Amino acid sequence: MKNKNIKIWKRAVISALICALLTLFIYLTGLFTAFENKTYDQRMLFSSRFISPNDNIVLITVDQQSIDWAGETYGYSWPWPREAYAHVIDFLSQGNPSSIMFDILFTEPSVYGEEDDQALCRAEKESGKVVQTLFVSEDGDSKKGLFPLSSIMNNAAILGNITSCMDKDDIIRRGRLSYEFEGKTYPTLGTAPLFLQGKENFLDLPLLKDDTVLLRYQKNLNSYIPYSIKDILSSYDSWKKGEEGIFLPEDFEDAYVFIAYYAPGLFDICSVPVSQVYPGVGVHITTLDNYLSDSFIKKTPALLEVLFFILLSFIASLGVSFASLRPSQRQSIIVMILTFFTGIILSLALPYLLFIYGIWLQLAISLFAFLLSFIVSTSLSFAMEGKQKRFIKSAFSQCLSKEVVNQIMNDPSSFTLGGKTYNMTAIFTDIEKFSSFSELLTARQLGALLNYYLTFMSDIIISHKGTVDKYEGDAIVAFCGAPVEMPDHAKRACAAAIEMKKAEIIMNQEILEIVKNNKNEKTDEDLYEAFKIMAANKKKLFTRIGINSGEMIAGYFGSKMKKNYTMMGNNVNLASRLEGVNKQYSTGGILISEQTRKLLDEDFLLRKLDRVQVVNVNTPVRLYELIDIAQNKDEKLVFYLEKWDQALDLFEKKDFTSALNIFTELNKEREDDRVCRYYIRLIEKYFIKGKYPLDSDNEGVIYNPENGVFTLMQK
Repeated sequence: MKNKNIKIWKRAVISALICALLTLFIYLTGLFTAFENKTYDQRMLFSSRFISPNDNIVLITVDQQSIDWAGETYGYSWPWPREAYAHVIDFLSQGNPSSIMFDILFTEPSVYGEEDDQALCRAEKESGKVVQTLFVSEDGDSKKGLFPLSSIMNNAAILGNITSCMDKDDIIRRGRLSYEFEGKTYPTLGTAPLFLQGKENFLDLPLLKDDTVLLRYQKNLNSYIPYSIKDILSSYDSWKKGEEGIFLPEDFEDAYVFIAYYAPGLFDICSVPVSQVYPGVGVHITTLDNYLSDSFIKKTPALLEVLFFILLSFIASLGVSFASLRPSQRQSIIVMILTFFTGIILSLALPYLLFIYGIWLQLAISLFAFLLSFIVSTSLSFAMEGKQKRFIKSAFSQCLSKEVVNQIMNDPSSFTLGGKTYNMTAIFTDIEKFSSFSELLTARQLGALLNYYLTFMSDIIISHKGTVDKYEGDAIVAFCGAPVEMPDHAKRACAAAIEMKKAEIIMNQEILEIVKNNKNEKTDEDLYEAFKIMAANKKKLFTRIGINSGEMIAGYFGSKMKKNYTMMGNNVNLASRLEGVNKQYSTGGILISEQTRKLLDEDFLLRKLDRVQVVNVNTPVRLYELIDIAQNKDEKLVFYLEKWDQALDLFEKKDFTSALNIFTELNKEREDDRVCRYYIRLIEKYFIKGKYPLDSDNEGVIYNPENGVFTLMQK
């Protein structure tokens, strides 16, 4: 035993080292960069709730409201005269701001003439704190600069470059602090105020290899509470008159003011970690904000990242080995679960937690290292010891069918302890008037008959990849779509139901033939006696089936002593109710819901019935009777169903006389159609006389004329 334990521990160490080396190779080649960037963006959005914008940053927006207002107030057409921006500069400069930055390119002479350009130049010169914008377009190795008009450029305090630094997926996660163009260094728009203050050395910042910095974004640009430029212009008018306006120049003392277009179609949009449609000026605001708040994202040193994923590799491998050495299967699975969740929490929660504090620890490669080591270690345990398979068989066979256990063993990811949400289809079946069988048969005979019937029906469900949940006396509860998901779960359930009804005919014929030809060796004595009693009393098997599709939970539920793989949810309850509704409508045996109908194509023949509200389900549902598969249709049946739809439409439009005429014609064609007779009786007894079924009428339904819904009174 001791030697075996040593082997297991050695295997764990070797497995962890191999996985760590493979992860290191992937780490160095950058194969996970794209996935890591996505997790980076998610963490950025998550952590944005924990930071606040710098109070000294002000955003003034040229929004649509301002454009409309200026047209009415000053008669400005678009583009505005540059005199308007001169007024803004004059007003703000009186309050002694740190800088006034334009995210607006003035590359062409003003359409209002040279005097208009000179008005802006004068304001810039007198202020001494205006930053104008240049843009450098990059096409491979070639660059082309787009500068402001020379007079405007010469009177600005400094130029700020607005060329973004995009990653390969066109998302701006990094920011430049300066930009080299034609032998000259330009600050970016976000760092231009720092250059004005003589702060041109950024070596103390967390620079990346390309001298960029990782930006930390606010959740959105509205975090800075944008000021509308119309309020600034209005305040300027009041200030010139010696009156108090919305703002005073002193309100902008020491402020870093950004002025940018914000009207639809005027401003540039870029993709950043927190949004795919982020105003471009936000990148420059974020750069300045991060500098002032010392909040640039800091990348964890590569050595620490490597040590972290090596640690995770060893946690996974050693944890799996420790689990395999536990004396009981229960302890083994507890240790496996603890190991798994410990690794997942470390590889997910720690990078998220550190990001809140502005530290970027790679998540994707760490998670990969743990999962790789966990999967490899678990696989080795399966292959070399077979313990995991023996554990699954012994632990789950007590409460799951053989088919479900095999599915779980082949695809463990399809099984979730405690329940998993699936889009699936529930099937409920019941034998009509089965209590009358019980009165005629002994307990042994009844058991033999049930085994005969349930085996027949269960095999059909399983052949369509369904799962038999449980038996409740003569009732079968089953479903399609779990524990292995399948997109065609509704079709499989309906095909199984139709085959079950056809099998019912075969069983009834077989019962009569066995009784007629006397007992053979293959027939159990109790079953044979049950068949004889059924034949003598003219009893036949008739199955009612209810089917509903939708979101349900399927999983391993119960207590420590007794567990079962089962399903639950409102959609399960509806399937159960539909099985009983067959009795109310005297159907051929199969009712499906509108939710199931929507998942079917033209492979099935159906007929539409009422909208009903079943017991304990508040939302009305449309009923459909499942007739057969489409390949068995004939022209007469198709024509019959088309006329049926006409009759039901007339009934729902309250043209009861016309509906009754068609239902009567249909009944002559198919005298055995009990559903048709049901409608004829209701119309003749109530609707044609201007009455509706009430609870006191004991019809099993109440009709609401306002919405045309039947409320069913029985389960």
